[in-house]
Amino acid sequence: MRSQDSGLSPAWVARKTVTYDELQAAAGSLWWLQSDPDHGGVRRVMCSDRFGTAYPVTPSDVPVGGQLHAYGGGSFAVVRGGVWFVGADGSLFRQPLGAAPERIVSVLGSEQYGDLVPGPDGGVLAVRGDGTADEVVAVSPVGAVQVLVRSSEFLACPRRSGDSLAYLEWSRDRMPWDSCRLLVGDISSDRPRPGHAVAGGPSEAVLQPSWGPDGSLYFMSDRTGWWNLYLLHNGAVEAVLPIDADCAPAPWEGGYRSYGFAPDGTVVLNVLDGFSTELVAADPTGALRRLGPNLTSVKPYLAVDGDRLAVIGSTPSSAPDLWTLDLTAEADAPALPVTATADPTPSWTPVPPSIGTAPSPDGPVRFLLHRPPTAAAPAPLVVRAHPGPTDDVPLRLDWTTQFFVSHGFAVAEVLYRGSTGRGRTFRQVLHGHWGEFDVDDCAAVAEHLRSTGVARPDAVFITGASAGGYTALQAASRPGPFAGATAVSAIIDPAQWELSVPEFQRPHAAVLRGPAGATVPERIRCPLLVVHGTADPITSAKDAMRFAQELSTLGDDHAALFLEDGDHYLSAPAAREQALRAELDFYRRIMSRATT
Repeated sequence: MRSQDSGLSPAWVARKTVTYDELQAAAGSLWWLQSDPDHGGVRRVMCSDRFGTAYPVTPSDVPVGGQLHAYGGGSFAVVRGGVWFVGADGSLFRQPLGAAPERIVSVLGSEQYGDLVPGPDGGVLAVRGDGTADEVVAVSPVGAVQVLVRSSEFLACPRRSGDSLAYLEWSRDRMPWDSCRLLVGDISSDRPRPGHAVAGGPSEAVLQPSWGPDGSLYFMSDRTGWWNLYLLHNGAVEAVLPIDADCAPAPWEGGYRSYGFAPDGTVVLNVLDGFSTELVAADPTGALRRLGPNLTSVKPYLAVDGDRLAVIGSTPSSAPDLWTLDLTAEADAPALPVTATADPTPSWTPVPPSIGTAPSPDGPVRFLLHRPPTAAAPAPLVVRAHPGPTDDVPLRLDWTTQFFVSHGFAVAEVLYRGSTGRGRTFRQVLHGHWGEFDVDDCAAVAEHLRSTGVARPDAVFITGASAGGYTALQAASRPGPFAGATAVSAIIDPAQWELSVPEFQRPHAAVLRGPAGATVPERIRCPLLVVHGTADPITSAKDAMRFAQELSTLGDDHAALFLEDGDHYLSAPAAREQALRAELDFYRRIMSRATT
């Protein structure tokens, strides 16, 4: 678990990551998606009973999860007597409990299914898309497909209550977190008919509709500049909990549930600030209390089962896992782990990060700072630009960060302009300035940590993946504080990327890109490491290879690692291991040259 120089080994870290997603409460149990290295990273539906015994429901030879709208989500639904799920090719499977899965509906051409929720009579509702139109469909247990809604735009989140169907719709030239409408239609007829809009518009993004126990339609909206919870009752929209904070993340995937309902009418929801996520309960009188104060990061999958709340949560010293809370307990009662893990831990104790602020001409820039506990200051520094760029910087244990900290590096994670969790204005300020404002903010943090003695002046590096990789490339193209940069699964040319990226994300590329433009090898001003999977469906491996080849002709300071069959996230443990080792060796090589 520890390498020869006493840091965490890349092999151990690469095989440490277990992911949990799409947590649900159904049939008296908890259900979720899990992928872990022990099963080849295959995503399976898991179930846990009230005694904390977890077991796989779906087999490892039938991976769960499609690519509806590029990123999938809403991958399974629990119904009476079994579970429905989307296969890796986008088809629909049904698996009776205790039996093998059956392919119920196969896909044709570019069709994909997703956003599954239980339907009537043991069937499911789903969204089906083929790249040109989306449909909300009802699928029976024998595979009969009824089209309820058809649209030339994007659709998501079908939620049925009797003959009423609520769903989301947004234009193909917009992203759902910039503009999204909530519609409600009558599905009593056999012919699909469009619904009527009840919320949302050009400057309002509506997310996560659901029918509440009181029969009202609830949803998140950023009509005030913050994603808050609202309800539609008797034709009028009412705020449930007005607050100057986001209570939902940008909807990259289907199936998010950032709020839920307890039997006594209490509403439970997430409250984000860009770093931490608080769990808050609002009772019917409007009184608020904090839940599970030991958790600092919570994924947008709240599962309420009676008086119990289950979440995928984490702390600065624990990676994401399943936790449960008693909703009737006192406000300061901690969340408790659902299952005990027997996984051995290394002789390394993570040190919780601090939240810092760096001055800049455009205002203060916030960041998380992880400092090595034993290394003498100043330490070499890695500045991390998160992906998205509409992501946040979750305050939780991340073993990749700890890998570098264990090898004597400080790591700063920057909440640059364009991140989520800080409201609509902060999120959209990066529009037309990608490769500028994000780079400015990362450079401001680096300069601040150099000037305050935290970072070695000759050993400041920047790293990023996907959109964060573009930030790292643009930072490497400027004179400034960075002695080296690593770009993982990076976007190299936003204009070219806009033409090749899945259709869902094209408006994102269009609205973000600005004067910074394409990254050009001749402009790179510091050593650069390019890491890319050859099977990346989001960013082009061919473009990365061409870029790296051109870069290699300009000197031997640069390096490249192309991982055979690697995906956008370098999900395979072997790919993660190679990437970690290459990045650490790259920084060490630069530092060794600086000291000779």
